[in-house]
Amino acid sequence: MSIKLIALDLDGTLLTSSKIIDEVTKNKLIEAQKLGIKIVIATGRDKGSISFVSDPLELEKGNHFVAGMNGQIIYDFENKKYYVDDVLGVEDAKKVMRLGKKMNFEVISCCGYDHYDLVSRRLKLKKNIRRWLFGEPIDYGFKKGKQRFFMIHDCEYEITKDINKFVLIQTESYFKKNLSKIRMQLKDYDIYEVAHDWIEVMPKGVSKGSAIKKIAQQYNISKDEMMAFGDAENDISMFDSVKYSIAMGNAMDILKDKAYDVTDTNDRQGIAKALDKYVFHSCK
Repeated sequence: MSIKLIALDLDGTLLTSSKIIDEVTKNKLIEAQKLGIKIVIATGRDKGSISFVSDPLELEKGNHFVAGMNGQIIYDFENKKYYVDDVLGVEDAKKVMRLGKKMNFEVISCCGYDHYDLVSRRLKLKKNIRRWLFGEPIDYGFKKGKQRFFMIHDCEYEITKDINKFVLIQTESYFKKNLSKIRMQLKDYDIYEVAHDWIEVMPKGVSKGSAIKKIAQQYNISKDEMMAFGDAENDISMFDSVKYSIAMGNAMDILKDKAYDVTDTNDRQGIAKALDKYVFHSCK
C-alpha cells in the first residue's frame, strides 16, 4: 500500500473529547509527513479557527491543505492560497430562516468570521439555562476561532455577505422527530447530521469529498492512494472519494457501514492505531 494523502475530520475524529490532539496521534501524523504524505484537514470549521491543530502538526512547513467549511474553501499551506467553491446568498438565508421560525429551530448563518444567529426567545432561554447548568457557551464556542457573533430575530433579515453554510440547532429528540421533514423542505441543499443536535446545510455538490478530489487531481493522486478518517454524516462524501475510509469507533453507524475499516475511538488513539496498521506496517 502506498498512501500519498490522508484526510482528517476534526471534531470526533482527530480531536479528543477534550478538543485536543493526543501526543501519540500528533507524532504519527508528523512521521507520516516525513514519508511525503500530504495531510488534509477536512472540517466544517474555517481555516482561521484551526491554528491549534495546524501549528502542532507543522502543516505550514509542507505541501498540506485545509478543506474548510465542509470542503467549500481549500487553503494551500505551501502556496498560501485560498480556493472557494459555491456559496449561499441572501435568498437562501431567508428560506432557511423562515423554516427555522416555522419549525422552531435555531439557524446560524456562517459568513467567514461573522455569524448571524436567528433564535427565538424560547430557544434563547433554553441556551441560557444550559449555560448556567452545564457551562456551555451561548455561542457554542464559535468565538474560540475569533468569529463575531450577531443575534437576530427577524427571519426576513438581509444577510448581504456570502454565506458558507447554515447550522441548524435543536435537541436530539427534536431532530429525531423532524429531520426528515427538514430534509424535504430543504431538498435543494446538501444536509448533514454532524451531531445529533447539530445539522449543517451546504450548497448542493459542495463537500469534503469534492475538495479532496480537487487536491488529488492537482497532484495526480489516485483513489487507491488516499486514506480518510471521519465520524459523522458530513464525512460520507470524503469516504466515497478514497479507498481507505476509516471510521472512528465513536462514529455514526451510517459512516461505519460505508467504511473500509473501523478503528478505535477518538479518545483511544484510533487514528494512530490505523496508521500503524495501514501506513507504517507497510513501510517495514
